[in-house]
Amino acid sequence: MHDNRLLLVQHEKDSKTYWLLPGGGVGLGERLQDSLVREFTEELNQQVTVMDLLLVVETVSPQGEHILQPTFLVTAENIDDIHLGSDKRVVDYSFFRQDKINEITLYPDIKEELLVFLQSSRIDQRYVLKSWID
Repeated sequence: MHDNRLLLVQHEKDSKTYWLLPGGGVGLGERLQDSLVREFTEELNQQVTVMDLLLVVETVSPQGEHILQPTFLVTAENIDDIHLGSDKRVVDYSFFRQDKINEITLYPDIKEELLVFLQSSRIDQRYVLKSWID
């Protein structure tokens, strides 16, 4: 978050465009927090400090792909110096105001949880099971 707006990255895959929280996969032997720091560098050329775990989102695809998405609050020293990094799937980024979040395609669809956090700085549920969205 910056100025009460949420930072999201736009991905393009299989002719689909959608928004995600910055982040990605964890490498073999890599600590979770270290992977998030690496992903921010790859996606947005940003050095971040990982703060609190906000929530964990679980989704399972119809084909059985099982995804766990831990969502952390992070801080960045040079937030005004963001620019796209080396991850070619990331085609854009933006800071979204609360009133614009419901207008976008966000995977997984945790808009409700994020809006609660933006409005109150709290998370009502730390674990959320979400339906898979194609």
